[in-house]
Amino acid sequence: MSVLGIDEVRRRIKKHGLIKDLGQRDLKNPEGVGIDLRLGSVHKIIKGGAFIEADGGILLGSRKGVETKLVAEYVEGKVSEVTIKPGEYYLVQTHEEINTPLDLMPIIHTRTSLFRAGLLLLNSKTDPGYTGKLTMGLANLGPFPVKLQLGARICNIIFFKIKGKTVSYRGQHQGGRVSPKRKERQV
Repeated sequence: MSVLGIDEVRRRIKKHGLIKDLGQRDLKNPEGVGIDLRLGSVHKIIKGGAFIEADGGILLGSRKGVETKLVAEYVEGKVSEVTIKPGEYYLVQTHEEINTPLDLMPIIHTRTSLFRAGLLLLNSKTDPGYTGKLTMGLANLGPFPVKLQLGARICNIIFFKIKGKTVSYRGQHQGGRVSPKRKERQV
């Protein structure tokens, strides 16, 4: 696997809609090989009961997520912020949506300004074929509250070129769903 250079990423953004709703900075003047993504929404977990069942026999396991409540959402041109207190944990989404083709695998990296402030951004790889906003966990591990402005750059996405066959993502979170509220069978 190799990493796509910024020229190829920008070409795919313009020609194929690889990333939608990018900020002007990353449309016009990105740096390195990745694109910065912004904080789009913050969701508080308000009810537990999540479980992930093991696969058994011919059926895939069931799962249920937590129940969340939207705390804040980025609106272009409007200044708003959230305060993440020590020990708090939220689910956050990017403002941007990605449209991952079958020949690429995006990887998210936390911007250093977050962990320098005591924030941990939990994320994963993204499968080929996934479309939608990206959902991640955000925790304050530091001893002080941290203010985050909606629309602030929180992570950087890089794209790995895949050699060989891929299988398109077909999971429950396609389209950017934050958490499944009721029990459902994995696909």
